Amino acid sequence: MQTNLDDTRFNVIAASYEYAIAKYPDARNDGEWLINNINVQDRDVILEISAGTGFLTQKIAKQNTGGVLYAQDIAPKTLEINSKKCGSFEHINYITDLNTIKDESCDKAVSLGGWHHMEDQISITKSALSKLKKGGVFCVGDFSDDSSIQRYFDEIVDNITVTGHQGLFASKSRMVNIGRFAQAAKTDVEVFDVPFNFDSKNDIAEFFQKVFALDLPLEETYEGVERYFDIKQADNGKLAVMVPYIYAKFTK
Repeated sequence: MQTNLDDTRFNVIAASYEYAIAKYPDARNDGEWLINNINVQDRDVILEISAGTGFLTQKIAKQNTGGVLYAQDIAPKTLEINSKKCGSFEHINYITDLNTIKDESCDKAVSLGGWHHMEDQISITKSALSKLKKGGVFCVGDFSDDSSIQRYFDEIVDNITVTGHQGLFASKSRMVNIGRFAQAAKTDVEVFDVPFNFDSKNDIAEFFQKVFALDLPLEETYEGVERYFDIKQADNGKLAVMVPYIYAKFTK
């Protein structure tokens, strides 16, 4: 079963998005919970759903070089960028359709950042769990419901980008219910702010401008970020934009 990501949007913004990720490689920390909770082992067979341009793919690939990594996405341009970025890893297989993966053939499954674009999150969870061996885990990380990032998407990104940006953001209770409906043996959920770290206000503005393909000057972009997000001064001098995330671990 394929995910319900907005293929048009992600093909349109792929290059702009990757520019931001490549220029600010240390900004994001939102993959750490997932890496820790799927507990990547060298010979694992891992399925990554909504792999995008390869931010998490690359991190996983470095840790399971003796196994197999399936990187799935429905937007061809994102997978093209992903394959170029991760070209040195021969154990990665790129796919667009989850049906190409045999049931009970994977040790773990993971998804970061694409969840709010999936219209039928219960079916996606069922499909992911069906690919896992008994006891395997499907870990999801995404933006939290009823939060600053949701309002930023709804009130800024959706209104000023040519592709728009609307999503189904998850709450803790929704994740628990999804696990129940997908017949997961156990569901664990955590909600907390993740710091995105930058050297300056200008860096914050450019990152958000490019990641979301905003047609706004840098100054206006920063003003929008400052209006919606908590920005903290770290001890090391970095500026941390606090982004609300929700993480779920579904155990088969």
